[in-house]
Amino acid sequence: MTAVSVASLLIALALPGQTTSADAPEGREALDRLKLMKESVKGFTITRADDRESAIRVLAEPAFRLGKQGVGNVFDGAIFLWADATGRPESAMQMFLLKTREEPKGIWLHEFTSLSTRPLTATDRGEIRWRPAQPGLTFRPLDGAPKPGATPAQRLRQMRELAGGFRATDNFGDRGWLALRRLTTPIARYGKAGGAPEDGALFAFVTGTDPEVFLFIEDRPGAAGLEWQYALAPMTCYALKVERDGRQVWTLPRRNSEDPSLTFYDMRFIP
Repeated sequence: MTAVSVASLLIALALPGQTTSADAPEGREALDRLKLMKESVKGFTITRADDRESAIRVLAEPAFRLGKQGVGNVFDGAIFLWADATGRPESAMQMFLLKTREEPKGIWLHEFTSLSTRPLTATDRGEIRWRPAQPGLTFRPLDGAPKPGATPAQRLRQMRELAGGFRATDNFGDRGWLALRRLTTPIARYGKAGGAPEDGALFAFVTGTDPEVFLFIEDRPGAAGLEWQYALAPMTCYALKVERDGRQVWTLPRRNSEDPSLTFYDMRFIP
């Protein structure tokens, strides 16, 4: 998240019993906000630089919903994913409503991050809004990992075990380094039999329940056939560090989030 965001988010769709009745005013307003968010993201078309004819499709429902916070200023929001034909996420966007003393009625923000191995272009009703100059992901082999299993169940178990070897920290709000919590259930599972990849999963590291780092684990072609590989991407402008088995494998400094040529970008949305 950006500097205007807060640490503690509620994944309403992921937690049974957290939804509000649509018959109550708060429930009706929440449904209206969800409708606004879904309509907003439908206006975006995202393409890969070398595949302009094949748009990456936004998934109809959010990966999860961000509810009103007990602490901080985020009032509501959701994370949406754009995926290719195999279901593999190529981009994520966090849309949220921020209420502050200066903006008591709230402002809506769009936060994009590239989850692609190729440059992307995002247009909103024909106007270019975001064009990261570099790919968002670089995949690397997972040294010491077993060969990918023969069944989807075996591969999911392996991916979860491999994800457990990663640790992420975040200098959220420039308040010092804090450990992030890895969600044990992937927020996306994808792949196609005989395809590339045949299997993969997207995991999230969170502060509270706010995603700060995305971790991909996929079976990809290597020197000796299919092997497990990983890639990391930010969902924040703050500094990040990731270790695997006690060794640092990835780090990012704090970055400008208002430059549409960067792989992480946020902008204001006016309904």
